[in-house]
Amino acid sequence: MNKLLSLSLAAAALSVFSHSSLAQAQLSGTPDELREFLHPRPNTVNINGDGELTAYKDMAKVSLMVTSDERSLSQAMEVNQALRLELIQEFVAAGIPQDAINNSKFSSSPQFGLFGRNPNSFEVSARMEIEVISEEHLQLLAAAADEHDEVEFESTEFEHSEEDAFEDQVREMALQDVMAQKAFYESSLGLELKAINFFYGGIRQLSRAMPRAMMTQELAMDANSRGAVSSLAVSAAAAVAPTFDEVEYQTNINVVFEIINEN
Repeated sequence: MNKLLSLSLAAAALSVFSHSSLAQAQLSGTPDELREFLHPRPNTVNINGDGELTAYKDMAKVSLMVTSDERSLSQAMEVNQALRLELIQEFVAAGIPQDAINNSKFSSSPQFGLFGRNPNSFEVSARMEIEVISEEHLQLLAAAADEHDEVEFESTEFEHSEEDAFEDQVREMALQDVMAQKAFYESSLGLELKAINFFYGGIRQLSRAMPRAMMTQELAMDANSRGAVSSLAVSAAAAVAPTFDEVEYQTNINVVFEIINEN
């Protein structure tokens, strides 16, 4: 009796499992195909916008190294400071703002003879960083290195003072380009588009440097006409190419729109 009851229960369970498995739908396909079936994507369109502006690098950051070598450390420091103060007064008198002149990276080192254990002298070096906005001032700094053996024209970095403002303008231009195209497609094709995503390509800066030969010639002609800068100073200024050259800002924005109404 018990054996017959167990067989009946097993047959009933098998029948229920068979019916439930037959009642369920079976899906097959790749993960992407199944994802598209379960979560269909909306109809979308990508619109690409570009922005481009041209400006000129109008500021140069010049690094001058001032080095003094004296018998004692205190003397070397005093001489170095005095020379830097003299240079600052000269630069300010020529029209360079006081707050555009900075001192940084002060260092000192003892100088030993060939066989001596005690230092023969002390060398003190201090870097001056000056921001200038004209080629006249750039040549003035080169002339300072020409006139003083203690001064070395180390490096020059050219920048555009309104870089942040121009980057904002370029981004705005790219978005305006996108929205103008959106309005055109909506009116021409009878669509209504809604932005759902975007991809930003960043800001690219392309510099167009003045050819070195042309720049050297222009600096020499300018110096000769004023008679204030030596040929060595002109060569030093020409060696820091590129100068206040042209810089082009470019960007690209891609906006994804969903077609929410199509007539």
